[in-house]
Amino acid sequence: MTTPDPIITLLLTQRLLGVGLLIQNAEIFRTRRIYAGGGALAGNGIGSLLAVRSAILLWLIIAPIHCISLATAAIHLALLGSSAWLVVRSRGPVCGGSDSMFFQVQLGLFVASLGFLNPLLVRIGLGWIAAQSVLSYFLAGLAKLKNTCWRNGTALQKLFSSDGPYVLWSGVRGLAESKSLCALLGWGVVAFELAFAALLVLPVEGKWIFLGLGLAFHLANAVILGLNRFVWAWTATYPALLYFS
Repeated sequence: MTTPDPIITLLLTQRLLGVGLLIQNAEIFRTRRIYAGGGALAGNGIGSLLAVRSAILLWLIIAPIHCISLATAAIHLALLGSSAWLVVRSRGPVCGGSDSMFFQVQLGLFVASLGFLNPLLVRIGLGWIAAQSVLSYFLAGLAKLKNTCWRNGTALQKLFSSDGPYVLWSGVRGLAESKSLCALLGWGVVAFELAFAALLVLPVEGKWIFLGLGLAFHLANAVILGLNRFVWAWTATYPALLYFS
């Protein structure tokens, strides 16, 4: 199978990113009063910033623009600046890991968009996105492996039985009754996240299997735990992973 075209890869990446950031914008807009109550994201400037960001993101999603140009680089630089400003005003990542990955993808796209200066920058930008994706899975798996609660199933038991905001689908609460099942599921997550690094050396067919598992994993987290931004943040890295096949 031939290597994907870098332009198509960049287009897919920026459009997946654009959808994810639009969801982020909508959620921040709806919850901005909660942040403001805690002294963060206060002021009238937030609404104007989100409106400008939304317009830029819609353009990135639907416009048949060239991904490697001065204009595109300026757009990605503006998005990077606005994302950094949001992090500062919210006194930390607005949604933790997903927004951190969004930022890494934006950074990679900005570097790749400078490919008109040197074509090597396209591969560097895509390589950055791919590396951040693999590293994030591996480090998450390693952290869970070191945690006794993940190894014996207690972590998932507590999560599934929680009355807090992280369990949106009540159907999973019954799983908390079986510690052995929770331990098996926990080890499955750990094994998948640690093994994800193998994607770097697998043939294209193997990559598709891993990415399919990754998509299913994030969709399950979105349905069960409400982590909807994570779906877009990590799938936005998948085109870059396929590019390095």
